[in-house]
Amino acid sequence: MIVYEKEESYVLIAQQDHAQISGDLMAAWQEELLGERISDVVQAAYEHDRSWAGLDIDPIWNDAARRPFSFRDFPPNIRFLHYQHGLDELERINPYAAMLSSQLYTMLAERADTPETRAFASREKKRQASIQAELRFDLETLHYHFNALVLCDELSLFLCMEPPGTPIRQYEWFAGGFAHPQPCGSGGRRIKAQWRGDAVVALSEGPFARAVDTILAYKEVSKSAAKQQGIASAYKQAELRSHRVRFIIGETM
Repeated sequence: MIVYEKEESYVLIAQQDHAQISGDLMAAWQEELLGERISDVVQAAYEHDRSWAGLDIDPIWNDAARRPFSFRDFPPNIRFLHYQHGLDELERINPYAAMLSSQLYTMLAERADTPETRAFASREKKRQASIQAELRFDLETLHYHFNALVLCDELSLFLCMEPPGTPIRQYEWFAGGFAHPQPCGSGGRRIKAQWRGDAVVALSEGPFARAVDTILAYKEVSKSAAKQQGIASAYKQAELRSHRVRFIIGETM
């Protein structure tokens, strides 16, 4: 669950709804840059957070922080067990998509560096080696696809982690922009993003072939309802809302 707090409420966004935005972005990627595995990469973007499907049914209250748990602080022993199960499912459906998603979760696990995450990363590296031995794909192309997934994931998080229209300087993670994946490995370029009103995000540049229309689905739970009913019950009763957003590319920032 992605959660941010307002004065009188919490906004909660299910990870699968966040992944839907990631997939919409990847589906607009310039096809010639993704190559023959374009459908696999697009599926990876849509499905990379399927591990959260069970966890997001009933949000859990974080007593220490006095707010709902989010993906940032969810207990790792539970979270990484679900990550493994979700990747098992995705591997049965699409091994290459599972490879990309596994690499994404492994990167997050290595950043956390706990006993649970170290064990998870070790298992996932074995999974990745097995998929590589089976499919024998080009590693440079895989690296580009992985960086493409990271960009789509981060641009979606940009939509989900703060209220629409929030100035870029107020973002904890993205004030410095986003890495622009380069097919030949040359790096250093950054994509700048900026809200224009609350329904348009302007990107300074990007690998997308067109503007991207997507939907931000969320529930808003009042703090009083969370206190009186419990966060899980209040979340279930809250209305699922949708907010349309368009990414435009190549606009002057």
